[in-house]
Amino acid sequence: HRQPSQANLPIVTANRHIGFSILNATNSSSSIMAEAQHYLDAYLADILPKLGLDVDTYGPYVTGADEEDDLDDIIDLLRASSESHSDDDDSWIDFKLQIEQRRKDYISGEEERKNEAALEAERLKKESLQKEIEIAKMNALEVEQRMEAKKLEAMSAEKLALLGKFGYEVEDEEDEEEDTGVTTNRDHAVKQSAEHSQKLRSNNQPSKMQLRAETKKATADKNAKKEERRKRASKGER
Repeated sequence: HRQPSQANLPIVTANRHIGFSILNATNSSSSIMAEAQHYLDAYLADILPKLGLDVDTYGPYVTGADEEDDLDDIIDLLRASSESHSDDDDSWIDFKLQIEQRRKDYISGEEERKNEAALEAERLKKESLQKEIEIAKMNALEVEQRMEAKKLEAMSAEKLALLGKFGYEVEDEEDEEEDTGVTTNRDHAVKQSAEHSQKLRSNNQPSKMQLRAETKKATADKNAKKEERRKRASKGER
């Protein structure tokens, strides 16, 4: 490997504007390459020595160039610095094609990576939203359960108060009656109605003495009628 000769300096002077942009790009690329490898590094590490150029010296000329820079001017600089391939047109044509193709592949890959990153961000956003929805549903269900528990607690307290006051359980009209061994208001009403009916029947029924008297009277009436029919029959025979 060799450094650029003094014969190459007029070329740099003639391309002063390009030289400044290349040097600036070289300085800025040093910090970039420290962070991440350039997509052309592997290719340049292989091809530049074959073209008679030092990788560390001339690699940054290529990797530090922007897409807008004229690749032909950079290749002219590299070609003039090469003693072994400065007159080999085919080598430099192929070099340019390789650089352009790799640049296109990298840009295409960048677009694909950006799309994948956007899709991944959208997926994570949807997952986060779905988790928030599930948490909101769980919170709403928990609030509803607490409210139901409070209602049951208040209802139980009210029933206990009524039991202490009336001695029987008050049951909601919409609730189904359950056989729990505790007298409900419905059972109490049925019992009261049965007792009242029994009392009315007891009041309307005659006593045993009345029944005996009525039976005795009915028997006497029956015997009297029977005796009267016998007497009438006896008179008819005479």
